[in-house]
Parts: sequence; C-alpha cells; structure tokens
Amino acid sequence: MKKDQVMDRRGFLKIGMKAGGGMLALSAIPIQLLADDMVSEDEPLAQAMGYKLDATTVDTVKYPKRAGDVGATQFCYNCALFAGEADDEFAPCSIFQNRLVAGQGWCSVWVAKA
Repeated sequence: MKKDQVMDRRGFLKIGMKAGGGMLALSAIPIQLLADDMVSEDEPLAQAMGYKLDATTVDTVKYPKRAGDVGATQFCYNCALFAGEADDEFAPCSIFQNRLVAGQGWCSVWVAKA
C-alpha cells in the first residue's frame, strides 16, 4: 500500500472530529425549521382527527371532548404533542409527522402537558 493511502491515527481523529462537529451543528437546528409545511383542515388525517386551525370552531356535538369549561381550555399550544412554546403561532405536532399546526388549533388527540 502507498503511504498516502494509509490513514494514521491522527488523520482518523481529524475526520472523526469534523464529522462529530457537523452532527453537533445539525442538532442545533430548531425543530420548527425541520417541519416542512402546515397541516390543512382538508387533509384526510386532519379530518379524521377533527383538526381545526381555530379551536373555537370545533363541532362540540361531534367532539364532546372539546365541550364545556374543561374543553374550552384545550388548544394545540397546551397539548403534550405540540413541539413549541405556548405563544408560538405555529409549531410541529407529532401526530402529523412534525408538520406545523396552529397554536390556537385543536384535534381530538389533545393530551394535557405534564
């Protein structure tokens, strides 16, 4: 083997450090930037889950979970599956494969944040 084709320990560690640094840099990208698009109410999965961009427009007869005083406090922003802050207008939701949902929205899978 030629000398330039043999990798010594120093060369191996340099490549490892560069790869590790690259992975660390990628992990610093906020999850909001990784989500590709917003969920539409017209999509089959959104319809099956009763997703609404505005939680106040949910049909409480069809979705009694949203009815009453307790239901009136349910929004995407306070759901355990919402990967954003309470004041985020849109953030990824794990039900919709980390696509963006409205913070003021709601769906039937709503679960209280711990």
